[in-house]
Amino acid sequence: MQPSRMEVWIGMKLWRLKKHWPIALDIGVDSIKMLQLHQPGSDLAVRACGRWQFPLSAAGDPAQCRELAISAVRDMLRKCNFGGRRVVSALSYGELGIKNVRLPHMPQRELDDAVQWEAKDRFGFEITPDRLRYLNAGQVRSGSEVNDEIIMLAVSDQVITEHLSLLEAMGLQPEHIAAEPVAVFRMAQRFLRRRADEEAISVIVDIGAGGTRVVVARGRRIMFVKKIDIGGQAFSEAVADQLNIDIADARDLRSQIMQEHARRLGGSRKSDHDEEASASRNEVDWTVHDAVRGRIEDLVREITLCLRYCSVTFRGLRPGQVMLVGGEVYEPSVIELMSENLGIECSPGQPLRGVDVSQVALGMGRRTPLCEWALCIGLALLDADIAPHSPEARNERRLSA
Repeated sequence: MQPSRMEVWIGMKLWRLKKHWPIALDIGVDSIKMLQLHQPGSDLAVRACGRWQFPLSAAGDPAQCRELAISAVRDMLRKCNFGGRRVVSALSYGELGIKNVRLPHMPQRELDDAVQWEAKDRFGFEITPDRLRYLNAGQVRSGSEVNDEIIMLAVSDQVITEHLSLLEAMGLQPEHIAAEPVAVFRMAQRFLRRRADEEAISVIVDIGAGGTRVVVARGRRIMFVKKIDIGGQAFSEAVADQLNIDIADARDLRSQIMQEHARRLGGSRKSDHDEEASASRNEVDWTVHDAVRGRIEDLVREITLCLRYCSVTFRGLRPGQVMLVGGEVYEPSVIELMSENLGIECSPGQPLRGVDVSQVALGMGRRTPLCEWALCIGLALLDADIAPHSPEARNERRLSA
């Protein structure tokens, strides 16, 4: 049962009385990001943040990555201005089981039972009620039948146990565990304020190091989620092959180019020294562009298939724009090639737009779009939307959807 407006208001008032907002924790393939918001006045502001990058030498060694992550988070907690130790974290697409099923339209209580029943045979692990959430993507027509498209999100006990163990070792107190696609969409949700936005089609493409995540929504309803195994690692491998250099050198080279492009996206002026350095690297930049072009075009083809599925399934779905987030958006070829091949305007999202970031240092600079903080801001805002009578608030270890 949905809480009343009064219950939601009371929940917000109680939440604001807490001394500190929870810390948002994003453990990615190549880096860890932490972000904590507060509200000193009428506007949101970033109280503290931290970022740490995994060394390439740790790739492929889960045990080493775990120990490095624990050490890095503890270090950021000591050095940065984080208040408290409550944390909101996310389960990645790789940790989640995601399945789609179509069910006849039915009352909510019956739908809850039907989804639980369907989930038993569709995942390779035991499903319990607190390890399963679902999203009702909306009605779809097949011939004369009208069904509901259901996106089921499930997680095994082993994944939850390991995740909680990691948080405990980091010295953090788990407040909530969210599903990554839901948290990323929550970032975009806060910009849906007008009446026209209630039926607007949102496409969020989150391009990270380990892969790309696609979320399609109508208004505030998620309709489609998908992970594509093409991301920054694939781009760096392509550059390493093209230039016959080590993968670490390829990543460093791409990082330099991406930092310069991020400044351009933010409208920062270059110094004379920057202009000279840019001119001298022009040939290298084009070589990198040629190297990654094929992988980006592969990615675009996969995204095209996602949008085609949505168009067929939800008849008449036509997005007007694609929001690009994630650290790999700064790859200079990404925006140009995606806009050109998708035939839809693609632009970098600004996850922290409207949030005061003047008191902290956020990666490539506050004048850049800060695309890489999309998941963190989605997690950081999650606590604000939980009323005290909701299932999520009663059980902090349930999977959030």
